[in-house]
Amino acid sequence: MYRSELTEAATLQLSYDYSCSPEDFFGSISKATVSALNSRRREITDGPDFFRMAVMGNAAVATADSAILSSIEKIMSLYSGAQLFTGKVQYLLNQELGRFNKTIGDVSVYYLPLTPYKYYHDHGFNVRVYEENDIVNVLYRYKGFNNALMYNSSRKRRDVLAVCALNGDEIIGMAGASNDSEKFWQIGIDVLPQYRGLGVAAEIVSALTHQVFMHGAIPYYGTWAGNIPSQNVARKCGYFPVWTEMFSSDIE
Repeated sequence: MYRSELTEAATLQLSYDYSCSPEDFFGSISKATVSALNSRRREITDGPDFFRMAVMGNAAVATADSAILSSIEKIMSLYSGAQLFTGKVQYLLNQELGRFNKTIGDVSVYYLPLTPYKYYHDHGFNVRVYEENDIVNVLYRYKGFNNALMYNSSRKRRDVLAVCALNGDEIIGMAGASNDSEKFWQIGIDVLPQYRGLGVAAEIVSALTHQVFMHGAIPYYGTWAGNIPSQNVARKCGYFPVWTEMFSSDIE
């Protein structure tokens, strides 16, 4: 599977998430759909999204609750796909979302790996792979790796694969993959503070990327727009940016 094939697969996945066609992300006009629980969507939330928007080409596509759909469509008609992710438009979106005690929460950039994939192996840390049963029975005993693990095995979206870096018997870094959809597994990463900046993150993310491919799934990596260290990890591991996505959340 090569870069163009991965990008096409991601576009198809987003079309399931947003109840649209893959071509909608590369058209000239942005659009919004009514939020729905499609069977092939990424299981990021338990229920339908109140508001969510993604851009990967010229146009953006949003999915929203019917109560706010017309307001979202009006805002989207005034700006291009990329402009919809600017601070000004987020302010306008928040005015509408605020009426329902919602706000823009995360705005993240998502990455896919270059293929054929080359395992980044530099510092030679002791690396161990954990399958799903071992994650639950062994790794869940280690708390504080919340970016790598969900610590929940009862949902359809679960921790299905992990790679740990060890210093002797001590776990110093952990990368985990969740089965967000049948085909797309998302990678998260945590490294203990005293071991950051030593290449641990890139080592285990790259090892996990290789393992996800070996399991027949497509790994993808997300990071907040302002998280430069995380973006550098993606770059070192051979990932390239493919789409940006924003989600609404409840106002605390």
